[in-house]
Amino acid sequence: MYIRKISKAIVALIFPALLLSGCAEAPAEVMEEIKNYESAEAANGAEIAFLPVADSLEQARNFATDNRTNIAIEQLILPESEKMPTYNVEFCSDKVAELFSKLQSEPLFGNSGGGKVVEIPNDLDVWRNDPNYCFTAFPELDGANFYRRAEDVQLSDWGTYYGQNMRMTEAGSISLYCDDESGVGSFSGYPVKKRFFGGFSEETEKYKLYDGSEKTVAEIAQFAEDFCNEALSDSEDGQFRYRVDYIDVRLIEDDRYGFYVSVCREDRYGNIFDGTPIYLYTLTEFAERNALIAAPTHLWITASESISEFERNYSFTMTEREDNESIVTLKSAVNMLSDMLAQEKSYSFETVELKYIFEVTRSDYISAAREYSHSEEFDSDMYGIVYSPESIYAYGDYEIIAIPYWVFTDIDAQSTDTKCGGIYMINTLDGSFRMENVDEVGNRQIRY
Repeated sequence: MYIRKISKAIVALIFPALLLSGCAEAPAEVMEEIKNYESAEAANGAEIAFLPVADSLEQARNFATDNRTNIAIEQLILPESEKMPTYNVEFCSDKVAELFSKLQSEPLFGNSGGGKVVEIPNDLDVWRNDPNYCFTAFPELDGANFYRRAEDVQLSDWGTYYGQNMRMTEAGSISLYCDDESGVGSFSGYPVKKRFFGGFSEETEKYKLYDGSEKTVAEIAQFAEDFCNEALSDSEDGQFRYRVDYIDVRLIEDDRYGFYVSVCREDRYGNIFDGTPIYLYTLTEFAERNALIAAPTHLWITASESISEFERNYSFTMTEREDNESIVTLKSAVNMLSDMLAQEKSYSFETVELKYIFEVTRSDYISAAREYSHSEEFDSDMYGIVYSPESIYAYGDYEIIAIPYWVFTDIDAQSTDTKCGGIYMINTLDGSFRMENVDEVGNRQIRY
């Protein structure tokens, strides 16, 4: 084991924003939280311990019995791994069109192969040559729309097709849109009854789907993993397997449910990759720190013989950059949060995960966007500076790495109007801290 000491001053600038506003907190409670934080003990810094990967994971498995802090963990999610390299990551679009064609004949998608494909050209010349467009909006990449019926292909007055069943983009995103004719809309319109983490193969709880059939959580988890591993693996050169991250049971109508299944990637060592649906893409998120890439995969299952909605964002290939002999221990990560949060309160995190995050360490687009935000040409009253993974991909010359983080979440399962919670992240290689999804006025907005 070796130990590094970090100063609390490094994170003191971050936490006022963290504490400005919580979705259910009154202003008086917020001010009390800030007061508690400012008077917290251990203000001179926390010692960060590093252990070899296997030893760190073993300590984490035993952490609950030794925990004496004001932080409780409800769900601890660890990989079955003894090796955690740093990866270089690149967008990989070579096999996306092949997958898109294959899914056009996928019975689980309700497709028979008899539909029509409409190619969607990119607008990169216009986008890149107009700074007011380039840095304030997302680009249109080369892509295609698939329609189950040729008569569904219609051109609107503003020149765009609509009503598509399935869509792909060059960066490796594929989306199957919910068919409202079935009587079921997108998953986000329905409240969560219960969320399940881990141990899916043993979960026998059963629910009636919208079509009247009944399925256990275990059956849905197996179905989702089988489908993703059979359909998606080749499009990422077989570098990943896919595993269920969590499952929401969502109420559609009286005694009828749908399963929202979040699926994450897993490498050959058993390491888990982040499947968070969204990070904020505003300037405040990347003005002075590395941007992150959200790369979710999800299925919305409302019938026993079909998938109502599907999304896989981006396609990647990875190469091992360097091996990491030691990582920050969970005990140190918890102590670090305990040291930074108000000492007179108890905190309970819904999940704590050791997982890989896709982090943009260099990007010509982000560098140019930062520069543009300080230029006379930028009208801050009219526009906001943004980025997206598509922007990074289209602009070119980028570096993305995947590295392991301890990720703490205190997020309620999303209801139809819930965007509440927080993601606290500690880099396991250097002990640095960041919090995600804080908007420009301090509100925490998370879809997780």
